[in-house]
Amino acid sequence: MQINHSIAQQLDYRWHPIHRVNKAKIPADLWPWLATAASLTKKLQQAGKLSVVILEDGWGRPTQRERKKLGLAPRHAARIRTVLLKFNDEIVIYGRSIIPAQSLRGHWRRVSQLKEKPLGGYLFRHRNLSRSTIEITELPASLFPGIQKRVWARRSVFQQYGPGILVNEAFFDTILDIKPPLRPL
Repeated sequence: MQINHSIAQQLDYRWHPIHRVNKAKIPADLWPWLATAASLTKKLQQAGKLSVVILEDGWGRPTQRERKKLGLAPRHAARIRTVLLKFNDEIVIYGRSIIPAQSLRGHWRRVSQLKEKPLGGYLFRHRNLSRSTIEITELPASLFPGIQKRVWARRSVFQQYGPGILVNEAFFDTILDIKPPLRPL
């Protein structure tokens, strides 16, 4: 799948706290994936082979809503990591993470060296990590090449240093072929 980098701007939608989302609008098999506060990386690795395809990993400019979510001024530098997560060689998740320069302290300094390792697996290894409320949005059809259906996405901020790390995840229907995680929110 070729991803157009303008998708980042198109991900700039209205997000809603998970407790305010009408669960009936979301496919029942997708809800556990959207709602789990546990590590998606760990869940996917337990079920099969997880691999990461890097689309972008470098310094860039977050969108206006991403800056607002992290409390960043327009001039603040941020590392942007855009990936595809593949499960058993099928693309299941598009991920976009915003990592402000101020957050690259302590062990988080190593985030820029992850390469093809999943960010979630790295973040969840650390005990002092906290996570904001998960927010959800529905993205329009045809946003991703070859995907003609609407795509559900979630985002949250992982906090330990500085303003934190914003992680956006868009879930493709291929994830429905995997046994969902237990105990969603």
